[in-house]
Amino acid sequence: MKSSLKWLFVTGLILSGIGLLRIAYYHAKAEVAQMMILSAWEESQATTMTNMENIKPWPWADTWPVMQIEFPDLNESSIVLKDVSGESLAFGPGLMTDDILPGDNGNSFIAAHRDTHFRSIGRLKRKQTIHVTLHSGISYIFKIDKIKIVDSRSERPWTNTDDKRITLVTCYPFDGSISNTPFRYLVSAVLI
Repeated sequence: MKSSLKWLFVTGLILSGIGLLRIAYYHAKAEVAQMMILSAWEESQATTMTNMENIKPWPWADTWPVMQIEFPDLNESSIVLKDVSGESLAFGPGLMTDDILPGDNGNSFIAAHRDTHFRSIGRLKRKQTIHVTLHSGISYIFKIDKIKIVDSRSERPWTNTDDKRITLVTCYPFDGSISNTPFRYLVSAVLI
């Protein structure tokens, strides 16, 4: 009996250790990925306008940086990737509208997970600004004028607009108490 408890205890320690190592591995992997994405963004910014390349953060990546988005009032920024595939969103915000870039007529949607890159957008307020620098080096400043929670099954606000606008999209509520929630938190801003 005593021997069985000892082995059960040792097995529990080993499994706990493996679990902790796995968590540490995923955190380290995420940090390294962010450094590689930032490096790819900086390298793409160093290319000339006539030699613009889509520089991938790692050779097998199926996405690349297309812009940087900054939230001065939160003292935060993120590199936005070219799409919103599951692989892209695992590493950063993604551009939902490849045919409408920030600064174009229409609404450029950018999405990210509520528990990572957009965990702070609930603290953004109307009249605050969002700064965007495109792959081309062109920068824009947008002023937040709309914040809304919508049910994604029935509502798609601000898709048809002549404004030059960006809208940030993430799942809601922020605490993650509901998985696969249909609710989206939207922060929309118009070019100033």
